[in-house]
Order: sequence, then structure tokens, then C-alpha cells
Amino acid sequence: MNPCALFTPDQSHGPWLDQFAVQFPQLKVQEWQTITNPESVEHGIAWQPSPAYFARFPKLKTIFNLGAGVDAILSNPAVPEHVQIVRIEDGGMAAQMNQYFSYFLLHYYRDMDIYQQQQKLSQWQAQPFKATKDFRVGILGLGQLGSQLSQHLQVFGFDVAGWSRSKKQIDGITTYAGPEQLNQFLQRTDALCCLLPLTPATQGILNYQTLSQLAPGAVVINAARGGHLVDQDLLQLLHQGHLRGAVVDAFEEEPLHPKHNFWQHPKILLTPHCAAQSEPAICVEQIGRKLEAIASNQPFTGLVDRHQGY
Repeated sequence: MNPCALFTPDQSHGPWLDQFAVQFPQLKVQEWQTITNPESVEHGIAWQPSPAYFARFPKLKTIFNLGAGVDAILSNPAVPEHVQIVRIEDGGMAAQMNQYFSYFLLHYYRDMDIYQQQQKLSQWQAQPFKATKDFRVGILGLGQLGSQLSQHLQVFGFDVAGWSRSKKQIDGITTYAGPEQLNQFLQRTDALCCLLPLTPATQGILNYQTLSQLAPGAVVINAARGGHLVDQDLLQLLHQGHLRGAVVDAFEEEPLHPKHNFWQHPKILLTPHCAAQSEPAICVEQIGRKLEAIASNQPFTGLVDRHQGY
């Protein structure tokens, strides 16, 4: 097989090259700038590739995205229309997302936000008991990560439901689908977990109109993309008291500007886009198997539909 061109924007290609050398030495994966015959490259492996990357490889047929979200590469005008885009389907991120959401859901279910405020005021007051079945979790997006999260959360006994663009069937959870069922899904939700892909249809979906449909005192956890959330609408609903709190991991501008209103807000918890990160060993195994399938003209999964955005 001809060389595969690897691109990482921060030059962190070392661990990726090491894993390819160990798992698939026959694939000849190289850092993109070191390839001596760019005309021979048909397959690329990249995260947020630059225009120069695509200009250097005119025979590129397929690019493997080093992450679950493909919005950055789909919005890149330098990506030729004929190039197939293949996404990572897990890459070790599902387990990390399960941990992240479990941590913050338990934080609110067990009233830790209230106890933190009481501690500042030297108040000693236990909150009333509530059963786990009365804590209604809603997962916005039932793709690879959202589906696994819905199953994972059942261990806590929460009342879990999910919403997706098209109908999904997942054991143990109630599912909603399409725009006509979105409000019904939101209205039964005490804790909203966003794991949607960012597409034109989901841009700004966490806005005043949708978030105000949540049950009074609900919380919002966004670990998908910053483009899903309308910041001022979240701040307004927190100020009005309709929302109890929010956890935000992804932002339109990253790093988040030092003067952004989220930093010092008492009802917002921030993390620096770290809810889940691609694990090189697992991602390389996925990509390597797909490249082998391509070489032998076998079917493979993860091909992105550019029109749908995932």
C-alpha cells in the first residue's frame, strides 16, 4: 500500500505513528510533510487539516478523521468534494463520556451544588431524599456515544430517555424522534445531556425556546460542540431561575475568552473540552482495519454522509 499521510495540528504525531508502527507496520503511515512522493498518497489520517495538506496530496481519495465529530472537516473549504470522509466510531471516547456525564449527573442528583453553596454560608441542612427513578435524564443525540451513555446510566436507576433525528430502539429507555417529538422529550427532562453532532440542523439547538421547555429546575450538560449552545439564552434562563445549573465542555471560541461571562457564573461548571479524548491505540486499530478493508475491496463502516453531517 502507498504511504498514508498523517496530520496533527499541534505536531503531536509521535504517539499515533508509534501505534501504527506496532499495530499495522505494513500501512506505511508517515507524517505528512516527510512524504517524498505526495502524488502516491491516496489515504489521509488527520485532525483539523490545513489547506496546505490537501494541496500537497492531489490524488487523495479518503481521509480518516481523528475524532468522532466531523464538523470541522466538513466546514473546511479546502476538502475536495470527491474525498471520502471516515469518522472514528468510538476511539475510547464512549467510556470517557460515560464517566463525565455520570460524574455531573450524580453531582446534581445528590444536590452537591446546593451543599457547595451552603458550605460558603456555613449552613448545615440536609436536602430531602429523592428516588433515582424520579430523576429524569434526557440524552440529546443517540449515536455511538449517546446510545452507550443511555445504557450505562441505567445502572444508577435514573429514568433515562433519548431523542434523535430518526427513530432508535434501545432496550430500557424511552426514545423520541424528529422535530415533532422534541418538545415532549424536553418537557419530561430534569437533566439534559447533549451529544449531538454539529450540523446546520443542530446549530444553536440549545436556545431559549428549547431550554425553556425543560422541567423547572433542570440542568444542562453540553459535551458536544459549542455551536449547539446559545450562550446568552443559557445565561438568561439561569438568571430567571428556570434552570438550576449547567456544565459546559465545548465552546464556539476555544480557549474560552478570559472575560467570558461563564467563567465566574455561580451556576455554571466549565471544563476545557476534555470530556472525552481520542485514545491513539484504539483509534489506530479502527483506522487500520478500515484501511485493510479498502485495500481488499471489502465494506467498512464510519463513512460520513456530507449532506447529513455525520
